[in-house]
Order: sequence, then C-alpha cells, then structure tokens
Amino acid sequence: MSKVKTNNLLTPAQAAKDLGISVATLRKYSLIVERTTENGQYFERNTQNNRLYTQKNIEDFKEMVKLSHGPKMTLETAAVQIYPTADVKADTDAKQNGELSELQTTVAKLESENKKRELTIKELQEELSDAEKAKEQLQAELDTLKQQATEKAESTDVKIDENIKERVNEKVNDDKKEHWWNRFKG
Repeated sequence: MSKVKTNNLLTPAQAAKDLGISVATLRKYSLIVERTTENGQYFERNTQNNRLYTQKNIEDFKEMVKLSHGPKMTLETAAVQIYPTADVKADTDAKQNGELSELQTTVAKLESENKKRELTIKELQEELSDAEKAKEQLQAELDTLKQQATEKAESTDVKIDENIKERVNEKVNDDKKEHWWNRFKG
C-alpha cells in the first residue's frame, strides 16, 4: 500500500477516476482553482511536485462543475463562488489576525489574573499556616492554664477540707465544754 493512500491523499489519476474525467481536465480544474485563490500551492504536492487531492477537493470540484452548468456560468465564475478569492482571503486573514490578537490579549489578561490569584492563594496559605501556629500556641497555653487550675483547685480543696475539719473540731470541743441545755439558761 502506498504512503499516499495512508494519508488519505489521492494522486491525480485516482482523483480523475473518482470524478470521471481525464487527468488533463483535472489539471485544468486545478489551475482554475489556483488562479482563483491566487495560491499556486493550494493543493498539497508530493516529492515529484505532482498535486495531491483530498476528498474535500473532489467534492469542491464536483460542486464547481455543477454550478458551471447554470446560466451565464463558467468554471471560473463557479470557482469564485466555491473558493475564497485573494481579496476574501486577505479579509479573512486580517480578520483572523485581529481575532488572534484579541485572543492573545485575552490570554495575557487571564495569565495575569491567574498570577494574581496564585499570589493571593500563597498569601492565604501563609496566613493559614500562621493561624495554625497561633492556634497551637494558644492550645498549649490553655493546657498549661488548665493544669495550673487543676493543681490550684486540688490545693484549694485540701485547704477547704482542712478548714472544715478545724471548724468541726472547734465546735465539738466547744460542745464538750458546755451542754446544749445550758445555753437556754440565762
């Protein structure tokens, strides 16, 4: 199998056979298209500089011939309707260049915005890291304060227990000295 077929390009003989015309007629059609488009390299070429044709080229040739059968139509006028002329191509190129420039500007803006967002994300990540460190410090301080409070509460509980014991002992000792009925004598 030839390389030409694997690339879906047809040789002049194959294209002429698909169109049902001679190779000479195909060459005539090709020259009309190249003059209309003002592009001598409109068709792809092989290493021997022979034109190669795509299926789209074949369809365009069929349409060109069909249009040329209309009143006051020639192959040249039909080609102008199917293929872009140099003026149309220049306008199309200018329009595409304008669109390309606009797209490049848009891409540049988006890249700039993306960089700003990346910086903002980086700043926020740093703030988050700082906040996490501050949280850890506060947690450590809280744990220390809880431990101190627990120790103080335990020592306070011991003192309270001792105070209660002292008062109870004092009361008991006072009661031993004096009976309760003696309080009512008076």
